[in-house]
Amino acid sequence: MKHSIGVLTILTGGLLLSACGNTKEENTGTGRTLPETIPVMYSESEAEEFHNIPDDPLCDEYEEVYNVNIWDAEQTGIGRPYGICAVGDAIYVCDFDESCVVKLDKSGNRIASYGEYGEGEGQFRNPTAILHHDDLIYVLDQGNHRIQIYDENMNYLREVVYRGRSFSENVYFQDMAIDADGTIYLSVWESSDIRTAVYYISEDGSTNPILPRIGGVLAEYDGDVYAMSAFWYYQDYVELPGRDGKVKCFVAGRGGPCFFLECRNDGLDQLAELPFGYAPADFCIVDNMIYAISVRMKWEGADVQINRLSMQGELDSAVYICETGKRDDSNILNEPLEYPWYLDVVDDDHIYAVDSLWKTVYYFEKK
Repeated sequence: MKHSIGVLTILTGGLLLSACGNTKEENTGTGRTLPETIPVMYSESEAEEFHNIPDDPLCDEYEEVYNVNIWDAEQTGIGRPYGICAVGDAIYVCDFDESCVVKLDKSGNRIASYGEYGEGEGQFRNPTAILHHDDLIYVLDQGNHRIQIYDENMNYLREVVYRGRSFSENVYFQDMAIDADGTIYLSVWESSDIRTAVYYISEDGSTNPILPRIGGVLAEYDGDVYAMSAFWYYQDYVELPGRDGKVKCFVAGRGGPCFFLECRNDGLDQLAELPFGYAPADFCIVDNMIYAISVRMKWEGADVQINRLSMQGELDSAVYICETGKRDDSNILNEPLEYPWYLDVVDDDHIYAVDSLWKTVYYFEKK
């Protein structure tokens, strides 16, 4: 059996979908009916073979060329950090628990906060992603089903309200990207909800799923939007429509190889297959290089790596490696298993990351 179709076990067991017979997904309300899927049940020997295929080795060593600054909750005052973006000398972080955006200085000290829990202008309900685009700051106010737009000093300007999308409990839009035309894309880092997909927001505010349906993360580069798949919803090795033909993907709940893709509102184009075992939690593209976080979950904790990859999906080097047992995962059983990381790369010398589980913000500064 080909190495490339082994199941990537990000979490252990119990997450493969096991529905029998044909299932037709609900109409999204946008005039597009999603295709039928035909679940495939694997034999015990096939499943064992999938799970026994060893991971491709990721980077196992790296030169310590960065000063690693770790800012904990006591320093930042952030209840649960999510999205992060750097604007000049300021670092803005979404506080999911406190429903606000916190401003930090380059030493990780809290300077100010913006917003509170609510539905009015400048208020938030569990904000997730934040990004800097065309001299504006966009905040994904997912609890209010909108994106709020600010100037670079966090003065409120306007909002984009979206509709037609609700998920299961504790499932929500976690990432966002904007293309050169101003189209906003949203994604869900989740596999258990049948509505998981990358979506784009139409001018009328409707949310539209893009095929093939993936759970994953998004980034913009040179006006184009890219995705990395963390999970596939489908349950077989299938060909699905893409922008210029068909995209072949293996799926089994949250298994299979992960891919680097280009997003358009009429399909996803597969650009590269990621190294087997890579579990993307977030990524950025700078100077034609991909910077990505891989989080491989284990019962005893998580292996975390921040790596550089080529635009062809090939591993180049490691920025940071934190092996299981070298970070505080004592609270892991009390948190959602699919907890997010966020990444913002200013350039190769300045990299920011957020670990929502450990409630910490990382700042990597090249020595």
